[in-house]
Amino acid sequence: MFLTCLALVSGLSVAAATVRISSSLIERAEQGVAEESAVEVTYCAGWDPRSRKPVGVMGVDGARKRDSAGEPYAVLLTADARPRALLQIDWGRHYLGLFLFDEHGRRDRAYDYRELEPGLLDLRHYEQWRYASADEPEFPERGWRFTLTARPDSDTADVQLDHGGLFQTSHHIPERHRTLRRAPFGDWTAYADGRMLGFGRRAGGTGDVTLVPARHKEDQGHREAATPLWRAPSGLRPRYLETLFTPGSRFSDTEFGVAIVTEPQPAGVLRVPTGAVIAADPGTLGSRDQPYTVMVPAGDHPVLIAGMRWESEGWNETTAAMLRILDKPTASWELAVRPGQDIRLLGDDEFYGFGVDTGMGAFLDASGRDALAAAYEHRQQSDARDDDKATEAADPATGTNLIAYPSGRGDGSYPVWIGRTTDGEVTCLVADMLVLHDMKPLPPTAPDTTVFLTPTPTGSGVRPEPKPADPEATAEFLATVAASIAAKKEQVRRR
Repeated sequence: MFLTCLALVSGLSVAAATVRISSSLIERAEQGVAEESAVEVTYCAGWDPRSRKPVGVMGVDGARKRDSAGEPYAVLLTADARPRALLQIDWGRHYLGLFLFDEHGRRDRAYDYRELEPGLLDLRHYEQWRYASADEPEFPERGWRFTLTARPDSDTADVQLDHGGLFQTSHHIPERHRTLRRAPFGDWTAYADGRMLGFGRRAGGTGDVTLVPARHKEDQGHREAATPLWRAPSGLRPRYLETLFTPGSRFSDTEFGVAIVTEPQPAGVLRVPTGAVIAADPGTLGSRDQPYTVMVPAGDHPVLIAGMRWESEGWNETTAAMLRILDKPTASWELAVRPGQDIRLLGDDEFYGFGVDTGMGAFLDASGRDALAAAYEHRQQSDARDDDKATEAADPATGTNLIAYPSGRGDGSYPVWIGRTTDGEVTCLVADMLVLHDMKPLPPTAPDTTVFLTPTPTGSGVRPEPKPADPEATAEFLATVAASIAAKKEQVRRR
């Protein structure tokens, strides 16, 4: 029989691919004739590492519908009753994850790919674990762990080896080993071929690996768990942004007790002649501080500083600063980014933020950046400094000003969120100090009903056509990199 699969790539149909599943081969696999190259395919919701079994088994039609709809699902490849590879797929979040298993059923290699262009996957992360014994648990906290982080626009990757101390360096990784073609649904050996699945050279090509349906029964009663077994890596999501500016809202912290939101304080009016806004540390303002890609209407816009007080501690904190653009309800939020930043590359709870080294943040128009840096420095030298209050610096020549504010609990990196109306108009920019981000809201705090948007970045140019290597060559290259870093770490240790 023949199985014909039509895949959709970012809304564009690609050519139908035919995967031959021969009834006679299935019969021979069942009889043990083609055991070396027969790989069973199980479609499921995920993998349970405790029971070492697939969960939420579904049929091929259900998996194909999820694939086309951009919904998450998983594919388990097994041979000789042993898991060989696990694919976790969520095209809605531009993600494909691949895990390979060792002979004891533990995941020991992980590939994190992101689809930044239709049909092309970019390697974002590669991880490898070495287990000290056959019974060591999966992903030990203090075990041997190698991590490589790649960027789509660079041949240099950040690498680190954590084993008896953290060793960090960089390594060259050519584009052919950090890109992969997105394959049609069902062509799973395009991501993990015979060698990667543990077969010898004799069964090393995709033509020699036969994919056969697994014997698992479809879980008719399966429902999505309250806590999914896995989710695609995604950046930080905003929380309670409107609440930060709602006096009387209350939050609970395990260390300091109850926090009460105070009345937001006006910090002045920001003059924005070009609509290009920068958030940055005013004390280190320079050419690296670029405006956000989202423009706001030119004009004069008020800045508000949000704060809170600890009910039993007797001291206050700055929690956020808002540049108010429109006096309309905010229906959605998105992360503010600068040119070249792509939110699809972010990992769990990561964000693009502005760095702070002097304990202060600021809003300003990009046209006055250089002049305002000098004006702020002059003011800091001539005035008595007060880091607990908002500060304004102006440049008459450009007609711009900056409004500086305390950066929460000091130095670090802080995200800026863009609020929009239901019609997409920008309502505000909020610099979030993340002070209340992980706290538990208490009555009478109103629930947050806004949504988070992840708009797809617009490409900045034509990318040369990549020529990805086959997955086996990439796997061997990455394993070699890990071995070389381990050897280098050992050399450093012996010095």
